[in-house]
Amino acid sequence: MKTVLSLLLLTAAAAGPAAAQDIRVSVTGKSPAVIREDIDRAAHAVCVSAYRDGTVGFWELNGCERAVSEDGLQQARALATAKPA
Repeated sequence: MKTVLSLLLLTAAAAGPAAAQDIRVSVTGKSPAVIREDIDRAAHAVCVSAYRDGTVGFWELNGCERAVSEDGLQQARALATAKPA
């Protein structure tokens, strides 16, 4: 069973692969509240990095964090409902 999910932000199609950052969040043995907190923290780090790289504007940070966090939560839900192979 997978115990790690990956948050990926493609900040702009024109920016290419250099605009993507991947952060892995372990979910092993954690409560849903702790997983959400870790996902939110990782989303913040991804978006701040994209801001520093110039691929996300300051005014886009909140929307970026919401979108990346929601993606991470969807991945976590998928892991929770996945059946072991």
